[in-house]
Amino acid sequence: VQDHFRQMDFVKPPGSPETFWIATVEAEPYLQDQSLSLQERMDRLEAAIAKKEAKMQKFIDGWKDKGCFFDFEQNIKVTKLRKYLSDLHSRQVTERLPQLVAALERAKGGMKLDVKGLEEKLQMLPKGDSPSAELREFTGMYKLIFDEQFIGERNPPALGLSTDEIKEIQDREFKMTAKEMASALLQDWKDLQHESYDEA
Repeated sequence: VQDHFRQMDFVKPPGSPETFWIATVEAEPYLQDQSLSLQERMDRLEAAIAKKEAKMQKFIDGWKDKGCFFDFEQNIKVTKLRKYLSDLHSRQVTERLPQLVAALERAKGGMKLDVKGLEEKLQMLPKGDSPSAELREFTGMYKLIFDEQFIGERNPPALGLSTDEIKEIQDREFKMTAKEMASALLQDWKDLQHESYDEA
């Protein structure tokens, strides 16, 4: 029996850990049962693993009673395999940490070059309007509308609006013609009763 397990084992380099002999759990319907939550599926899987481990332990104990011992007896538990894999992963990460740090530094340097290249391309792009330029454009448009309202020969520019709509807005917002506004301004100035006012 011992020779059978030795023949079934695979050849490993010197210094390798002992083989884990883990009993395989059959794929059962609960693994695909959509009515079960993930936790419920995991619980049933753990129960199936425990059942298989108990069967494996019974096999080993039976041969032990006949004086046949297996050196892999301590490696039949899934929990031990999980711990071994976790420790192995941690050790490999620790051993490769200098390489990982160096790779990160190289990647960081490459990113700096990429950022520098993007900054240079950005400098070459046409400059957008600054807030002050946008404000100047707005005031220029307002002046254009004002000029067309009072001294122009056409309606103020208003894309998407009909002539009647433009006139309705003018009547609502300006409320007076250029002549009426001039008269109102003059009256307001007279109401100030400035000492040096000369009506002539």
